[in-house]
Amino acid sequence: MQTVTNLTVNGTPLNVERISQEVMRRLLARQSPESAAPVAVARNSHLELEVPIGVSVRHVHLCPEHVEILFGKGHDLTIFNELYQKGYYAAQEQVMVVGRKRAIEKVRVLGPPRPYSQVELSQTDALVLGMKLPIATNGADPACQPITLVGPEGNVNLIGQGQGGAFIARRHIHLSDDTAAQIGVKSGDMLDLRIDGPRPTTLHGILVRTKAGWRTEVHLDTDEGNAVGIRSGQMGTLIIPRHEA
Repeated sequence: MQTVTNLTVNGTPLNVERISQEVMRRLLARQSPESAAPVAVARNSHLELEVPIGVSVRHVHLCPEHVEILFGKGHDLTIFNELYQKGYYAAQEQVMVVGRKRAIEKVRVLGPPRPYSQVELSQTDALVLGMKLPIATNGADPACQPITLVGPEGNVNLIGQGQGGAFIARRHIHLSDDTAAQIGVKSGDMLDLRIDGPRPTTLHGILVRTKAGWRTEVHLDTDEGNAVGIRSGQMGTLIIPRHEA
């Protein structure tokens, strides 16, 4: 029996999995910040917080200067799909990422533009490109590696060394300032994430990142998501140590 994985609407091919993820994103986005606010449950020695998980595929963030070099003078990124975090989006624009041995085509740019450009890849992607990449939080990490981006109008060589480059994104959780205060954590803390299901797993070293207005969401890369058998929109349990006064 043939499995249908793609549909066509008005001449545009649509991937079934992408549709499912988009439906989940829109359902979550309809919730008001108050109704979506997570509630931590106290256990003997810790708190547990149910959190949504987003599995991030390879992507690129660009500074305004590099947007114009790659796509033309005066070019602005065009929204393809809004992301779970308000104000963030996947852009229509895509680039080729060129490593030491091979290249990966059609890597999605995410917006809005940032102060510096960076390429976030999985370990599998790094192996395909023939690169050894560090685990980092952003392109300002000195360990980030040089890499080349090719667009329809030009190319950019990111030099690494803390000035934009390629890396494997550190698993992390986005929290609003209010939620972080409520559960007693701060930016830079490391927590555990329990994932139940056919491959029950506890992931350590979930970096806490906070910002006013952020919705709660854990970010894993595709290698991590595949290893534990989880897709974007599924839930995990954040483990928060309780510090006695």
